[in-house]
Amino acid sequence: MKRLLLSFLFVIAFGSCAFEEGEDELCFVGDSITYLWDLEYYFPNYIVSKHAVSGAGLKQMDSWDVSDCKGRTTILLIGTNDIGYWKSTADGIEHLREEYKDRFIKSAKRIEASPLIVLSILPRNAWGEQDPAVNENIEIQNEILKRALKIEIPGSRFVDVFDMFLDSGFEIREDLFKDGLHPNDEGYEILSQKIQGVL
Repeated sequence: MKRLLLSFLFVIAFGSCAFEEGEDELCFVGDSITYLWDLEYYFPNYIVSKHAVSGAGLKQMDSWDVSDCKGRTTILLIGTNDIGYWKSTADGIEHLREEYKDRFIKSAKRIEASPLIVLSILPRNAWGEQDPAVNENIEIQNEILKRALKIEIPGSRFVDVFDMFLDSGFEIREDLFKDGLHPNDEGYEILSQKIQGVL
C-alpha cells in the first residue's frame, strides 16, 4: 500500500510516465545501493541495464564488462564501500582523498558513458554504529569528486543528494534508510526524482 501511494504521488508530480519522451536507454553502475534499487519500478519507460554488486568498490567495478554502457546515459553510484569508514581526522587523509579521486575518475572514464551522471556518495551510519565524522569526510570527498568530474569528464553531471539524506551534526536521516546504509522506499524515491531532474 505504501509503495502504491508513493507511485501515485510520483505520477502526480511528474505526469503519467516517469520521464519525458526522448532518451529510452539507461545504464546504472554501482554497489549494493544500486543493486537494491528497483529500477524497473522507478524507470518504467526505459530500457535499463544494471551493473551492480553488493559490497563492490572501484577495484571490483574495474573488472566488470560495462561495454554496453558505452555511449549511453549512465548513472554511477559507488563509493560508500571504499571510503565509508574514513574519518576527516585520519592520518594521511588528504593523500587518501586525492588517491581516491584519481582512481574514481579513471574508473568513471572507463565506462565511456555519454553522458555520465554521478550521484554523490550518501551519508551513512551502518547499523547505527558509525562515528558521524565519517559523514564529514564523505561530504568533503563529494566536493573533490564534483570539481574533478567537471575538469576531467566534460559533459558529465554530478547530482548531489548528500544533504537530502543528512540530519544535523552529520547524522543521517534515519527515516530515509533501512539499516543506516541502504535507502528505503522514500530514499529511493528521492534518488529517482533527482535523476529525473537531469535526464
